Amino acid sequence: MMINVIGYLAGLLAVTSFIPQVMKTFRTKQADDLSIPMLLLTLTANFLYVIYGILLELYPIVIMIGIMSCIIVFQIILTVKYSNREEKTPNEENSLSIND
Repeated sequence: MMINVIGYLAGLLAVTSFIPQVMKTFRTKQADDLSIPMLLLTLTANFLYVIYGILLELYPIVIMIGIMSCIIVFQIILTVKYSNREEKTPNEENSLSIND
């Protein structure tokens, strides 16, 4: 029983570690510095952890990593939506616009 408590606690900490970034992206509507490949790799690793947890009946892993995967999917959506992927020239990056 204590082993499951440790598993849920570790999962809870892992899940909450992504929340500040999601909140910041949602609040600022900026995600240019986030790496989509990193998020996709983390999501893939989580998918494999969920399979691992199911096969070994490690439900703390399945539940917590499943929740974390949902948060990562939301972060990917926000990153795609709010990233300004257009390449800027050095002059454009340093110049002020009317909206600044």
